[in-house]
Amino acid sequence: MRVLVTGATGFLGLHLCRALRERGHFVRAFTRARSRTEAIEALGVEVVRGSLDDAPTLRAAAETDAIVHAAGGGIVRRAEDFYRGNTETTRALVQAAPSTLQRFVLVSSLAAHGPSKALPADADGAPDAPVSHYGKSKLAAERLALASAFPVTALRPPALYGPGEHRMVGLFRAAERGVVPMVHPGGTLSMLHGADCAEAIARALEVAHPSGAYFVAEPAPYLRRDMARHIGAAVGRSVRVVPVPPLAMQAIGAAAELAGRLRDRPVMLSRDKAADATQRHQSCDPRRAMATLDWAPRHDFERGARDAYADYQRRGWL
Repeated sequence: MRVLVTGATGFLGLHLCRALRERGHFVRAFTRARSRTEAIEALGVEVVRGSLDDAPTLRAAAETDAIVHAAGGGIVRRAEDFYRGNTETTRALVQAAPSTLQRFVLVSSLAAHGPSKALPADADGAPDAPVSHYGKSKLAAERLALASAFPVTALRPPALYGPGEHRMVGLFRAAERGVVPMVHPGGTLSMLHGADCAEAIARALEVAHPSGAYFVAEPAPYLRRDMARHIGAAVGRSVRVVPVPPLAMQAIGAAAELAGRLRDRPVMLSRDKAADATQRHQSCDPRRAMATLDWAPRHDFERGARDAYADYQRRGWL
């Protein structure tokens, strides 16, 4: 199968390119002009440089059997950038896709559903109700893609982890000091290794299934305090989990956002990200995806945290 991949140079994208090439698929990556592509080119990936708002170049690149949209705006300067990075890029790809497209896979997010209740999302039957602009922009992208004429799979992973994923470095650094701050320590989180997410995407391309949105995650969610303890075990420390009041997290997000605006730089933590991070439960039930795609995660966070920590040390991040 010929597959166009966006976001190929990112953490998930590299896992995905490797998984697809190992399966014998031809992979074409659509990347920014200045993106470093040595790692994916070493896998035998064809690189096409351009912009998602360059319709002619995108249309030519999209002449494939399938498209995986794994690029997305999660680190931005202002709220409207979420919609440009997630919703409008999806619109551009849908419009550029050939009429013969066999499958469009959109890498969405658990945030598109919003916070879960006592039961993980999908098991509780609750409607989608995102609380952040990030989640709303992902949900809008899903609905736009699913309204198209070709088969569409929107995969909703939770937070991804694994070697090379830098967003959890701060928690590991805190664990080295013996203290891990955590909002709602008794709340729940779903997690998924980047390689397992890539496998789910590959299965979505290879297995016939109905269009729709599917949650992908490890089978059971984690208590947040247990997640912190797994991080502590990975760094060789018995850690104390310190509860962080949601209002404090929101204040930190507001301060980081203001600093980013003053420097005109995108920020990882903002008021919008805090809106998701301060929810008690962010968990999902992946059983429908597991059954439909004949897929199951091979990693768990306890082991994955150790692998990630070793990788962070090798890279000099800790």
